[in-house]
Amino acid sequence: MHMQKLTTYILAIPAAVVIAVLATARLEPETARAQVSAAPKKKKKASNLDFWLNKATTAPASRPADESTVAAGNPFSNKNRPVRPDAVPGVIEMSDGRQLPGWLYTTRDKPWVVFDPVLERWRQIPFITVLSITAVVTEEKYELQWRWKGMGEPEKVFTGRKFPYRRFLWKFHLIDGSEVKGAVKGQPVWVRWDNKATGPMVLHERDKGKIDVKLEDLHYVRKIVVSTKMRDAVLEDRKNQSATRPAK
Repeated sequence: MHMQKLTTYILAIPAAVVIAVLATARLEPETARAQVSAAPKKKKKASNLDFWLNKATTAPASRPADESTVAAGNPFSNKNRPVRPDAVPGVIEMSDGRQLPGWLYTTRDKPWVVFDPVLERWRQIPFITVLSITAVVTEEKYELQWRWKGMGEPEKVFTGRKFPYRRFLWKFHLIDGSEVKGAVKGQPVWVRWDNKATGPMVLHERDKGKIDVKLEDLHYVRKIVVSTKMRDAVLEDRKNQSATRPAK
C-alpha cells in the first residue's frame, strides 16, 4: 500500500512540471506584449528640416529703404557718394568752351541708344566702348512765334518774337575704330568730380530755346571724350590756372 502511494506521487511530479511549463509558455507572449505596451515609447528624432521650419520667422512685408541704397540711385542725393562703377573717365566740352573733367555716366544700366542709318535700326552702345561722341549740327535757325488772331479764328499772326532752334546728329567713335552717326532721342550725361555732379546735359535730336534767347546762348554738348589722360590734363591745367591767379 505504501509503495503504491509512492509510485503515484512520483508519476504526479512530471505531470505537474509539464502543466507548469505549458502554463508558463502560454503566459509568456501575453507578458511580453504587456511589457512592450508598458515600455515608454522612444521620441522621434526631429529632422533638420523640422528644426529650421520651427526656427524660421516671417520676414516683414516692407522695410524702410536704406539711405545708402537711395543715394546709389540718385547722383544728387549724396554728394559724398562714391563714383558709380559704370562711370568712365573723360571730359565733356560745351559749346561755350567750358571743359568739364571727371567721371562720366549716363542713365543707370542703360547704354547709349543711337539710330544707325546704315543698318536702319537702333543700336545700343555701352559707354565703356566709346572713345568720343561729337555733336553734328544739321540745322540751326530762329523759329518765329505765332499765335491765333482771335478766339475761334483759324488765322495766325506773328507776335514779333522768335526763339532759337537746332537739330543734331551724334557721331560715336568706338574703340574698335568704327563710327556710328545717327539720332539720339534725348539721353542725359553727367560728370562728377570732387564729390560734385554736373548735369544732366542732354543729347537731343532737336533742341529749342526760350523766347528771345540768342542761338549762341543756347548751349549744348559739343563733344565727349573718354580718356583718363585727357581728364588728368584738363584737371592739371585747371590747377595751374588757379595757382597763377592773383588772390583777391
